[in-house]
Amino acid sequence: MNQLITWLTSLKKECPVCTGTGTIPCNCNENNENICPNCGGKGIVQKQKTTTQKVEMPCDNPLCQNGKVVCGACNGTGKNGQGEVCEKCHGKGQVDCGVCSGIGRITRIKQESWMEPETCHICNGRGMVPCYHCHGTKERVCPECKGKGTVLNRGKLLFFSSVAVLIIANPIFAIAVLSVIIGWCFFKIWSKNKSEDDILKNEEQMDGMEEENGSLENPESDLEETVSETEDQKTEDQKTEDQKTDNDIM
Repeated sequence: MNQLITWLTSLKKECPVCTGTGTIPCNCNENNENICPNCGGKGIVQKQKTTTQKVEMPCDNPLCQNGKVVCGACNGTGKNGQGEVCEKCHGKGQVDCGVCSGIGRITRIKQESWMEPETCHICNGRGMVPCYHCHGTKERVCPECKGKGTVLNRGKLLFFSSVAVLIIANPIFAIAVLSVIIGWCFFKIWSKNKSEDDILKNEEQMDGMEEENGSLENPESDLEETVSETEDQKTEDQKTEDQKTDNDIM
């Protein structure tokens, strides 16, 4: 019963990585150093360099000609549909380009990037750093249980979650299933206790048989003990008779 209660109330199990100790052996070298995580042991890292500059170039609008484009209102005629002077281009048939603002040239920002090697600032070019896991103790905290020695029993948690959902969805069926499970648990506990009792009985029977075998193996010693006891009894009887004779004489 206590085992069943313990199983039901415990949601944690021994950590399989550290076997409950909370620590594992560290894989640092004999100098208590690890490979630098920044440069991967090379001592050099590649750093991106970028430069930015302004570059002047001709207008990239394909309709632009020396900073001018055809007027969209009059289609370059300079007059509207009534034959009057176009108000947008004032009769010129062209307007300033919207890209270059009538200049004919534009300024673009040109950016260039490249990778340049430099010394790793973490290990100063050595490629190795002092072990940050064990700090020289050769024992590091278990990454699975974070040093606690136990982890959450996900299988048991999933089981209880499924039972909870089953109870909410179908209480009658859930109660029946739980009754079967609890009965099975009690049966397993009873079977285990019975097997332990049987083992103890067998051991007691074996001890009794060994004692009997020991007495059968030494019949001569038993006979000698019996003869010795008989002689002792005769001696005592003879002493008793002699005392009686002495008393009669007196």
